[in-house]
Amino acid sequence: MIKKIILSTFLLATIWVTNAQSLLSKVPNNAAGVIKYAAENFTKNTTLQKLDSYSFVKKDFFKMLRIDTLTSLKNLGINFEKDVVQYFSMQDTSLTFVTLLNLTNADQFFTILKANYNSTGKLEKKNGFSFYSADPNTYFGWTNDIAIMVNTSYQNKKNYYDYLYRNDTSAVITGADYVESATGDSLKEALMADEMIEGVKADKAPIVAQVKRPKPKNGKGKKPAVLSNTAKIQALKKAKKLKEERQRFVADSIENVKRDLWYQQQDMIAKKYQYGAAEKIMTTTFKGSINSIQNEIKYTKIIEPTAHVSVWLNNETLMSQYNNFFALGRFYGMGSYYGSSRSSSYQKDTSANFNSAVNIYFEKDKMRMEQKTFSTDEALTKLGNAVMDSKQSTSLANYVNADNVGYLSMSVNTEAMANYYYTVIKKYLNNNSYTNEYSDAVNLYIDLLQILIDEKGIADLTTGNYLFVLHDMKNRLVSYTDYEFDKEYNKKEVKKTKNELTPNFTYAMETRKDAFMERLMNLPLKYAKKENWNYTAKNGYNELAFKEGELPISSLYFMVKDGKGIITTSKEVVDNTLSGKSFVVDETTKADILNHNYSLKINTKKVLEKLGPELSTNASKKVNDYFLQNFGDVKMESNIKDGIIQSTTTINIKGEHRNSFEFLFDMMDAINTIMEKEKQEEEKKIN
Repeated sequence: MIKKIILSTFLLATIWVTNAQSLLSKVPNNAAGVIKYAAENFTKNTTLQKLDSYSFVKKDFFKMLRIDTLTSLKNLGINFEKDVVQYFSMQDTSLTFVTLLNLTNADQFFTILKANYNSTGKLEKKNGFSFYSADPNTYFGWTNDIAIMVNTSYQNKKNYYDYLYRNDTSAVITGADYVESATGDSLKEALMADEMIEGVKADKAPIVAQVKRPKPKNGKGKKPAVLSNTAKIQALKKAKKLKEERQRFVADSIENVKRDLWYQQQDMIAKKYQYGAAEKIMTTTFKGSINSIQNEIKYTKIIEPTAHVSVWLNNETLMSQYNNFFALGRFYGMGSYYGSSRSSSYQKDTSANFNSAVNIYFEKDKMRMEQKTFSTDEALTKLGNAVMDSKQSTSLANYVNADNVGYLSMSVNTEAMANYYYTVIKKYLNNNSYTNEYSDAVNLYIDLLQILIDEKGIADLTTGNYLFVLHDMKNRLVSYTDYEFDKEYNKKEVKKTKNELTPNFTYAMETRKDAFMERLMNLPLKYAKKENWNYTAKNGYNELAFKEGELPISSLYFMVKDGKGIITTSKEVVDNTLSGKSFVVDETTKADILNHNYSLKINTKKVLEKLGPELSTNASKKVNDYFLQNFGDVKMESNIKDGIIQSTTTINIKGEHRNSFEFLFDMMDAINTIMEKEKQEEEKKIN
């Protein structure tokens, strides 16, 4: 069921497409996250006829919804020419995920619901709208124009063992109910064992306890057997053992019934709350007044109305609800113990109301994602901006070679980051239920740490400028030891060879403490022989060599020079650094690195070409070939703009696609076709 919901949401959401304001106005301002799918995705980028033509839509999506493959998307009753909005939040201790969409034909829409939930669904007429209980976690509501789907999960189920060991008196089911459910042959046998024991004990004679045997059919029988004291004791022990076994069995049976009934009761309670949460959301949406997210600056400041898809998250609310989800025992089953005593520590503000958004654009030759993050807390906003008040050094940028596979550059203000963490930790501890009553002591302790810790010294040791470059990946033949066993199961060492993909990379960081970094680099030399490391000092650098076949790489080189600490697999990088040379970096790449706090670029073609020989199945090789023909480079850059932390991620595309939105469907269809053919070929081999 969950798989169906996820797939349904994904496929419908990607094709639902404006007039979003009417639906956005129905999203409450306490939502933890909001997703909006703009109509432009559909009206300009892809047609219904095109979507109908994809085989996976018909074979998988329609089949899952039990829709005839001859049916068109336009006959589902959904208005694909208007936006769809989704949000999630907590409602009456239930975590809810809500989908709002426009309808063209309510009767067609209900037909789809009945086809998918025929055995479990229940239709009710509420005040002005239809209400359909698909299953205990899924509910639908609709009028002639708008439909709502609510997926909800009650968060406050109680745990049976918590009740059992803490003598919780809130249980509704009584002990008599359990015994009545458990009585049967097992309990009767246990009672018979009791009678046997009492019967043996009743015979006080030291010699005899007679047991009558059944007479033969001819009426003639032997004299009754007389048990000796030894036999009597053995009979008593056997009867006691039988009784104990039966008692344990009955106790376990009763315990199992008690536990099962307890959880059935909790499921009934959960269903009641989930039903109530869904009904409340729908009633408020259709008939009530909502303080909408669309009027909140925390939303409007970072959401772009022109985005094809926008995702907004309130990090504070999201983390609070996430922690409550686990603290209430949903995952670990710790139930009311954590729900009553620990969850309060997660229900208060701890992340300074940070809000994040991703605005996605499906353009002709690329998919562009614009991410924005800011806090409504001005003090933390200033600290966050101070963290980003940094610029990458040219000397690090020169380690990017023109033909590299990819790189990641990062530049932050380490001193500002340390001060930022003090503020965040202090805020968290002051709002934690365990420590908030000691806020004065907590603040004093954090302030003392700030005095004792030299942030300036930390910033001198590592300025916050870092660079990782993946220069290349090559296949090399390596030797390794394997083991084989003969018929007598004797182990035998066998030397073998294999091809491994070997990365050639460089990690570099900027420092103003060269002497300290050199001491750190040279420290392992003292212990290398004792610890059996092949770590040796060379002329201006150190080398850590590995045994053949131990790792994909043969050596790591360490060096400190001219305010840089370097770890690399490239001897060329070592030689260039020692001689003062550098790689030639193109101006665009250098500008990206120097003008942004974060900069990333991946040469997708090189990655796929290097991975291709490593793939073992025909299907994976064909998928890799498809990616080679259709994927372009991936690029990301981030910095501060207008007081907001902003980043742009671009995925370039190639091939015959009208746009990147259509490319997503083309890609899914191509992969599905490849996997289906592979499956058919495997079945032919078997048959």
